Amino acid sequence: MNSTLPSDRRPSFSLAGRLCRAVLLLQLGGLGVLGLAGAQVAEAGAAKSCPSPAEIHAELLRLNAFRTQAQACGRKLLPAAPPLRWEGRLEASALAFAAELAQGDQLSHVGLKGSSLRERFRQSGYVMRRAGENLAAGQESLDEVLATWTLSAQHCENLMQSEFVDVGLACVVGPGRYDRYWVLHLGRPVEP
Repeated sequence: MNSTLPSDRRPSFSLAGRLCRAVLLLQLGGLGVLGLAGAQVAEAGAAKSCPSPAEIHAELLRLNAFRTQAQACGRKLLPAAPPLRWEGRLEASALAFAAELAQGDQLSHVGLKGSSLRERFRQSGYVMRRAGENLAAGQESLDEVLATWTLSAQHCENLMQSEFVDVGLACVVGPGRYDRYWVLHLGRPVEP
């Protein structure tokens, strides 16, 4: 795990109280995509689910709090960034892509039929000037997803880019090896 952040500056995403989890960050497919894999002991009969839309929307407050302070992303110190605003079209594109990842049981920035991030934004009706995408798979909670992204230099840089003004986040439960697929879409629209 990345230890470039002093302990008093690391995000305080509570992972305590969870059942025996061994966390292992995996570099996937040479795409710079970090996923979280873990050995875990689950409660018998525990249903797999994603956070409610209200919980996902509330995450914007924590993400914006993270952006209010300069952050060490890998070896780069990035300045504080302005707050993001929730964007329904980016939420829709994130949800559609998370469902596609779950269907294909994969974690890739290229869609099952070869779609790019630009194409996914266009399909959702978001005319972008700048776009970013963070993916994760296997994490059970928003705490784990944000901890994964903040400890990855490339994902942290996406979270801290001041050019981004809009955000959408989605989670989909799938039948494959990862169980949960998370997609964060960040954007800046073309100005009229």
